[in-house]
Amino acid sequence: EMQGEVVEDLCLAFCRDTRSDSSSTAAEKFRHALITNANGDEVRLNQLRLGIHSGVALSKALKTMPLSSLNLYGNVLRDVGAIALLQLLRGHETLRHLNLGSNDITHDGGIAFARELSTLRLLSLELGSDLSSMYVNRFNNKVGVAFGEQLSANTTLRKLGLSHTGIGKMEDKQEDDKQEAAQSLGRMLKVNTTLEELKLGSNNLATVGSVLILKGLVENKALLELDLSGNNAGPDAGVMAGEMLTSNSMLTCLSLARNKIGSHGASAIAASVVSNSRLTVLDLSDTQMQDRGSIAMANALESNGCLTHFNGSRNGISEQGGLAWADTLWANSTLQSLNLSENPLGDEVAVNIAGVLSQNDTLRKLELSSCKLGDEGALSIIDAIEKNTSLTRLRLANNLISETGGMLLADMLESHGSLHHLDVRANQVAHASLLRVQKECSRKKQATESKEPSELAAQIRVLKRKEQKILEYEFRIGKASAARKEAEKVLGDEKRLFEEAQSEWRIKIDEAQGELNELLQAVEEAERRLEEKTAERQELLKTHGERMEDMEAAMRRQEEESEELNKLIAEATMQLANVEESKKERVEALRSELEQNQQQILELEKETRAAQEKLRQLEAERQVASRAHASEPTSTPGSRAPQEPAVTPPAAVK
Repeated sequence: EMQGEVVEDLCLAFCRDTRSDSSSTAAEKFRHALITNANGDEVRLNQLRLGIHSGVALSKALKTMPLSSLNLYGNVLRDVGAIALLQLLRGHETLRHLNLGSNDITHDGGIAFARELSTLRLLSLELGSDLSSMYVNRFNNKVGVAFGEQLSANTTLRKLGLSHTGIGKMEDKQEDDKQEAAQSLGRMLKVNTTLEELKLGSNNLATVGSVLILKGLVENKALLELDLSGNNAGPDAGVMAGEMLTSNSMLTCLSLARNKIGSHGASAIAASVVSNSRLTVLDLSDTQMQDRGSIAMANALESNGCLTHFNGSRNGISEQGGLAWADTLWANSTLQSLNLSENPLGDEVAVNIAGVLSQNDTLRKLELSSCKLGDEGALSIIDAIEKNTSLTRLRLANNLISETGGMLLADMLESHGSLHHLDVRANQVAHASLLRVQKECSRKKQATESKEPSELAAQIRVLKRKEQKILEYEFRIGKASAARKEAEKVLGDEKRLFEEAQSEWRIKIDEAQGELNELLQAVEEAERRLEEKTAERQELLKTHGERMEDMEAAMRRQEEESEELNKLIAEATMQLANVEESKKERVEALRSELEQNQQQILELEKETRAAQEKLRQLEAERQVASRAHASEPTSTPGSRAPQEPAVTPPAAVK
């Protein structure tokens, strides 16, 4: 099932396509359609005005759904939305049926689908439109050529719909005299072994194109249904259809409606129907067959034991041609549906058909609308139904049935017969009689279809109401889930921002740590220099005994240096105080710098103590030298006291 978040995304795309608000009635209807028609393995979202944005959103939303059928007929997806869905089809494992008819797709989208047939796993593809569609797919002959070429090697597609797509025209909308699309499709039908249904109605294929398609079927062993209606084909197409039905042993359904095959083409088809044992549905409505073609077809069906549905409406069949069908129904035992509407048959034909209905037990549906039937013909048919148990649908609309005839029809329908669908609209029947007819037909239909006890039917209705409530609850839950997802999304964004800020602080900390490492290296360098100075001082101590003769001068210089050292100590003390004051100011910002200053202070203190120690040693040596000099005997007058050697202070030696 679609999740609430997916539903909301699709609703937003729908609102962009329709330029409506997310809280509008159209958006709510679309949400309801998603919940009720987009669950399970089948998605039906036809005629909902879905546009380009909806097509792109659907291609993303349906990618992970295990659907087998997708129906988007009657929307406005155009090329962008259709190609986005084509991207979905390329990687989808379960989708087998796709309907994109009437979506305003141009030849670019059609060619794209044709070229991808080899990579898709579709069993049926519907791209056609009906005559009432507003946004028909606008193809040209290049699309037909592309499908013909691709289907020649395709072994998966079973059904293809290209009706009312313009494949019989060129890019400039001119008629294609060469009928390249029909040529390609005809060649394809000769070699294709999997296609079972092909719809090519209303494509301006004309006689040439229709003949090419029918020629391809002569050698075809797979196609079951073919629709060539509305292609403005002439009698030659009817003749070719007759030849094809003679040799083809697979086709079961053929439509040549709204063509101009005439009585000659209809007679050719009738001749082949006599021996054909596969065709079950034949539509020759609006083909100008006239009485001659109608009589030929009726005579053919007397010996045919296969055809079950025939449509011969709008063919100008008069009473003579209609009577032939009455005779056929006496001999035929397989025909289940007969449509002779919009032919001027008259009451005589209706009376003869009524005589057949009392004995015929196979005909299920009879259509005689717009046949100039009066009360006599209509009442004869209704009266014959008393003994008929097979006929269930009868259409007598738009005839000459009077108000009295309508009342009698209603009375007879209430008293007998199995008829549960009777259409007598557009006659002179009173409204009350129409209501009686509708009520009685509805009652009989319910009595026929409903075989369950009344309690079980009531339980089913209750369950349906509960199902509707469950769907509503699921929709509300979906909305709440979507809101929760949105909150989680916001929380995730905030968490992401926090992590980004945290990473930035970590980078700054790493930079501070690098600065601290540099300061530590500077401290180590200072320690190294201190060790070098210590080594130099030791060297001076070693050479002190050798230079005792210079002690006196050294002592004097020592005193001077002592004063200088005191000044240095005072300056160092002042610097230490300054460093401590600076340390207090920067303790919160740069802890690493404080540690460096403390280390420097310790080094200065060590140097000071070492200098003081050296000074004390030198003072002690000076005192020892003074005492030694004092202990010597006083020299004689005139003699000079021995001169003390000058002592050079250690600090003066570098």
